[in-house]
Amino acid sequence: MQTLNLKIDDNFFPHFRAIIESFVKDNKVRIIEDDQYDFENNYPQSLVIGTVEEVRKRVFEAEERVKNGHYVTEEEYNERMDKFFKDELGIDR
Repeated sequence: MQTLNLKIDDNFFPHFRAIIESFVKDNKVRIIEDDQYDFENNYPQSLVIGTVEEVRKRVFEAEERVKNGHYVTEEEYNERMDKFFKDELGIDR
């Protein structure tokens, strides 16, 4: 089963909700509440790290970027992470 996050215009929302509810009634769509969604097991594959070696490689690459002057301040980092969580995962951090 696929999952999709949407932002719906406020004026269109009542119409969209009626359409979705008809799909729910026909068992074509299931509404998942935020507290029921399994974020832990539904991340994009590009974010999943499976082995210790992969983690070490990413840490090494990050440390090299810092050594070469490619780094961000803590404030910039927090802004980027807030944006990432909002845009990619649909949640506020």
